[in-house]
Amino acid sequence: MLSRWKRDNNKNRGTSAVRATGLRPRQTLSVRNKDFAKQELPKPVKYKEKVTGTPDHGLWDFFKNKQLLQTPMDEQSHGRSWTIGELRSRDWDSLHQLWWICVKERNRLATEKIERNRIRAGYGDVENEGRDKTVQETMKAILDTLAERHQAYQEAFALAQQDPEIDLAKTDGPQYTQVPYDALEEDETIQDAPQEPIEPIIEVRPSDSTSAEPEARPKDKTNYA
Repeated sequence: MLSRWKRDNNKNRGTSAVRATGLRPRQTLSVRNKDFAKQELPKPVKYKEKVTGTPDHGLWDFFKNKQLLQTPMDEQSHGRSWTIGELRSRDWDSLHQLWWICVKERNRLATEKIERNRIRAGYGDVENEGRDKTVQETMKAILDTLAERHQAYQEAFALAQQDPEIDLAKTDGPQYTQVPYDALEEDETIQDAPQEPIEPIIEVRPSDSTSAEPEARPKDKTNYA
């Protein structure tokens, strides 16, 4: 019978750091070719290192005053929502800025709500929902204001299509051309108005014998016989 092969093909067999066994004869490792004199050892990382972030980072906008959570008193200290009457006088840029301010405020409130549930704070949910409701009312007022303006634009566009003095197909200049005024042209409103018959005015002049006061009644003669 053939004897069992007991030798393995591991070239590093017998090299152990625990038993302090070195290399076998004619055994070389790649570390011998390195220049240890010029090699810089890696510096260990500190156990506790203070992390410094960017003070003006955009993510700080999700936290009011750079605080993780607000107190219930600070959360409920806010004003009322904007009304449609107040937003009608604002231009497009102001409404655009106010819309994104509301979006950022809702993101901040949602971030606080998630963090409050994570740490199980047990407070601030009612104040958070009240503030979020006020912001949503402002956003709805902005949408209603823009809907009113769009409706007014559509009505004005329909009237402009029927006006002969407005040319909507013209794009290289003013679309409105004013018709020159003709002083001899009769007003259309006078022609369309119904003409009522004119009654003659008779002037009655009082005569000389007619008095403005009523005639005095003659007194009865008294007989003293």
